Amino acid sequence: MQVFFRTRRLQRNYEDATRAIADWGHDVGLRYVQRISEILDAQDVDQLYRTPALRLHPLRGSRAGELSIYLTGRWRLIITRGDTPQSVIIEEVSNHYGD
Repeated sequence: MQVFFRTRRLQRNYEDATRAIADWGHDVGLRYVQRISEILDAQDVDQLYRTPALRLHPLRGSRAGELSIYLTGRWRLIITRGDTPQSVIIEEVSNHYGD
């Protein structure tokens, strides 16, 4: 699968786990890198839905069109579908409840 990053920072944090750890802490940083690798290994977005550990689900309301992937605790990886079924855009890492 192809992965595109909304920001250069998100891409750098994937390419260098120490940056991800510095930004989000040890557990979230390492899980972020792991999840991006899992996305890259998938054939398409439908395969991500069939991977229970990801807990992939669509968001609603003002975030309709975005998908959420579980990282750890309250932290989520927010993605959107790309131009093809074999591509996604990494939008952000968010604390699910904002605290």
